[in-house]
Amino acid sequence: MLPIPDGPRPPLHFLPPARRPWVLTIGRWGSWLQVRMLGIRSVETTGGRHLVELYRGLQEGRARFIIAFRHPSTDDGPLVFRLMCGITPKEAARLGVRLAWAPKGYFLYGRDVPEWAGRWLAWFFPRLGALSVFPGQLDAQSLTAIRRCLTEAPHPLAVAPEGQVTYHNEKVAALEPGTAQLAFWCAEDLRRQGRAEEVFVLPVCFSYHYRESDWKGLDRLLTRIERECGLPPLPSAPDVKPYVRVMRAVRHLLDRAEAHYARFHGVSFRQRGDDSVEALQRRVDAVVEAALGEAERFFRVTPRGDWMQRVLAVRHAGLSWIHREDIASIDALAPLDRALADRVAAESWLRLRHMELADVMEYVRLDYLSPDSGIDRYVETVTTLWDLVNRLKGGNISGRGTPFRRSARIEIGEPIPVAKFKESYQANRRRGVAELTAEILSVFRQAAEPGREGA
Repeated sequence: MLPIPDGPRPPLHFLPPARRPWVLTIGRWGSWLQVRMLGIRSVETTGGRHLVELYRGLQEGRARFIIAFRHPSTDDGPLVFRLMCGITPKEAARLGVRLAWAPKGYFLYGRDVPEWAGRWLAWFFPRLGALSVFPGQLDAQSLTAIRRCLTEAPHPLAVAPEGQVTYHNEKVAALEPGTAQLAFWCAEDLRRQGRAEEVFVLPVCFSYHYRESDWKGLDRLLTRIERECGLPPLPSAPDVKPYVRVMRAVRHLLDRAEAHYARFHGVSFRQRGDDSVEALQRRVDAVVEAALGEAERFFRVTPRGDWMQRVLAVRHAGLSWIHREDIASIDALAPLDRALADRVAAESWLRLRHMELADVMEYVRLDYLSPDSGIDRYVETVTTLWDLVNRLKGGNISGRGTPFRRSARIEIGEPIPVAKFKESYQANRRRGVAELTAEILSVFRQAAEPGREGA
């Protein structure tokens, strides 16, 4: 389990971008090295001409655009930075397009990310020009900075419409409406300033792919999961299909999670009847509800929206109880007040473990895997089960990791002109945002989900 905080922490204030050219230069030249260090062997890009043309349009004052990227992995951030700063210039050279200045870009990051990924990022990200946002809400300072970036910055902004990492190459999560709304706000702000640039949303799909030789490594990872769970080896384990071992691990993890929440948190689960995939999925969903409900009760958060929205609301509440806005100086507290604040921080951290469990378990989709699935889906699923063990033990996303080297594929779709939805947005803003969001979702699904028309 991760160490419990030894007391309250200073509030997570908005970090304004403070871009430094020398930091950006280091980041740009080092982006290829970071991608390699993440275990990505190679990167294949299709549709790069769309990105090059939009960069040229932006530099010539004809266009503004948002890069809307799929978010199936924790490694997408470095890859989108590499796409903007490294891949685009090479693609422009290949196409014979001369850009006025080197392509770069901006991106959003959760203000809490440095708390689990490394405090140094609180210094590094702003100096790259990244924009901090708070989990579960968009504060006024962040929104002002984002809107200014969209209309005034010399480079595009990259946003993940799925809201957070989704762990599935071939299954697109529901999209949040924020990306579409930002695009409309950008268009409105430009018109207000008397400017004629056209606004686009550029859909970008990331996916990660493994080799057939990784089945051996998958077997070793399954063995680690079985060892952590205390599961005895199956007879002739090397000859047992991975699907059998995966489903046995799922059943065991469900048994342990249900027993924990029933005994220590008073949750009642339905009697287990059949052992079908549908029945197991209902059990997964019930544990997610139990974990979220326990966290929501402690933090006095009213359940609203889907699971992701509820996870973000709990995360925001929990962080606000650890990073205390109401304490001007922690060191100035009286001993009793400090002790009480220490208790609140520790108890909040422990209750956030329920949120961390729900945050990964909501992506355990058992219909995503079948006995005949390929290596990519098996690696994704087994990695998520390993992460599920990590979360049950009190871990968070920082302990997830990726077990094997892999190749990355970047599919860049046709730019979506925001003007296409202008009339709909003017008639009904919600409808306009919904229609643009649906268009982005359609492009993502055609690229990511096999069997869909246009895939």
